[in-house]
Amino acid sequence: MSMCNRGWYLIAYAIGAIFAVFALTPLIWMIFSSLKPYEELYNFPPSFSLSSLGLHYYDKVLLSSPFPQFLANSLIVSVVSTLISVLLAAMAGWSLARARFRGQWLILNAVLLAYLFPQALIVLPLFTAIAKIGLANTYLGLILAYITFTFPFSTWMLTAYFAKVPIEIEEAGRMDGASNLTIFCRLVLPLAAPGIVTVAIFSFINAWNEFLYGLVILGGGEKRTLPVGLYNFVGGEFAQWGEMMAATSLTMLPTLLLFLFIQRRLVGGLTAGAVKS
Repeated sequence: MSMCNRGWYLIAYAIGAIFAVFALTPLIWMIFSSLKPYEELYNFPPSFSLSSLGLHYYDKVLLSSPFPQFLANSLIVSVVSTLISVLLAAMAGWSLARARFRGQWLILNAVLLAYLFPQALIVLPLFTAIAKIGLANTYLGLILAYITFTFPFSTWMLTAYFAKVPIEIEEAGRMDGASNLTIFCRLVLPLAAPGIVTVAIFSFINAWNEFLYGLVILGGGEKRTLPVGLYNFVGGEFAQWGEMMAATSLTMLPTLLLFLFIQRRLVGGLTAGAVKS
């Protein structure tokens, strides 16, 4: 490696390190604040003593607040919307990758266009439609709303993955008498597994972190999801910062663990369609 290239690599690493510190500092500060006693939360300059740290806020959040109910609500709507979205997107993506028909380009771009609309623009029409079919303040209503933004993204990504699956494999299956359903389930889906996992992760994270749809469609009842439920700790004359920091840390934990366990597969899935065969 030449000295010039080495210098560019060092500059790139330094910039990456600066951005990493900038991105991680709020998270570390949040976790540290969730462990401090109340009297140290508002001290200035802040205390960094480790001897007084404890889990008292976590006890309050888990045992004396509706946080577990909000956690269960988020799991239900995020997991179900992810499963439905990935299943529908897999079928649509395979069809768009293999079938050749007039208007195919228009359909693909219409799917992408639906994903580009900001949530604030469509949340009220979407809520009106969901309310008219009697699904307001229900899990199913919120799941349908989440599918409206996870399905277009999933379809676009999976169309690219299915296009990379060698068509000779599918033709060999047809010569052996396999139906389209058999080819799709037994040949195509296993080969596109990295892409499906990647899409499922993104769909889950989008649904898990979503706030606006959850607030409008589910309102303020017991079915609130975690991002909406965090508002429970703000109100009245003061905010419960310690409890809020603990609840936010717990909310972040599932997505963090998910990312750590499947990081390699996620990176491989993102780059699988980047190189032409």
